[in-house]
Amino acid sequence: MLHPVELAHWLQILLNRPPALDAEAPFWSLYQHEGRVLDSCPVEPSARARPDLLVVITTYARPDSFRQGLVQLHETLDAVSPTPSVRVLVLNDRSQADYDVARAEARALFGDDLTWLDAHERLGKPGFWKAYQVAFLVARAVQPAFALFLQDDLEYAPSLLRDAQASWQSAAHDVRRRVLYLFASRDDERFGRWVVYPRRAESAHLYKTQWFDLQAFLVDRAFFELLDYRMVPIHHNRWRRWPRISSGVGQQLTIRLWGRGNVYQTRPGLVLHGAQHSEMNPAARARRPLDNRGDVPSRRKDS
Repeated sequence: MLHPVELAHWLQILLNRPPALDAEAPFWSLYQHEGRVLDSCPVEPSARARPDLLVVITTYARPDSFRQGLVQLHETLDAVSPTPSVRVLVLNDRSQADYDVARAEARALFGDDLTWLDAHERLGKPGFWKAYQVAFLVARAVQPAFALFLQDDLEYAPSLLRDAQASWQSAAHDVRRRVLYLFASRDDERFGRWVVYPRRAESAHLYKTQWFDLQAFLVDRAFFELLDYRMVPIHHNRWRRWPRISSGVGQQLTIRLWGRGNVYQTRPGLVLHGAQHSEMNPAARARRPLDNRGDVPSRRKDS
């Protein structure tokens, strides 16, 4: 039986009515910025200039693949003309891995457009929704036109953002489009994940799916507004009963968008995933690797 708090949370998810955010400080205090535990948004007011793109990268114990992704991200931004104004937010969960070199490279690539936050305690799978709440708060402060969410175990080509923009524009007829999911694999659920919706081909390069997961996705500002820049807390009982179950973040966002905003998926995927061992869901990845490296042409070649 669901705990009463769990039941309340599920109702909030289904109705898309997240609880009031009485104070931001508890979320900021999860992170350190430049060695200081936060009590407010670390983005300086001068940097809140409504950039074209906010890039959010979550990372844990993968400094090498994270560095590779940073370089590829820089390449994909340079391949867009005109180059968009960008804010990069790194959410580094606490681990024993040494990120000093990665942090230095990130600063060299993005300079003052980088905000790097280190969790001072491990958030892990049960606390992943809190990382997303922090990302949403930064989005509220920065007010980007678009946001690109990436994980640290992906590969992609310099054409990533250009291809994503083209795919987004190909659905311009749909005023309710809110999400473009950039990952695809051969064993994707054709009838939906977390919702029941038969996948529909919109064009040669686009599906309408109404669900998405967290590997890589693009959203517009209206996505955050629709969700009121708030996550619904995920109760810890979720993992007491089912320790191998996922973080619940992709599920929550999918369900909250159901009937309110539309979700599309690129075909084929624009990112490669599967080279890295899963840190968050190793048992689930052993059963289903989510490895699409053999499904699509190499994305390391610019088109």
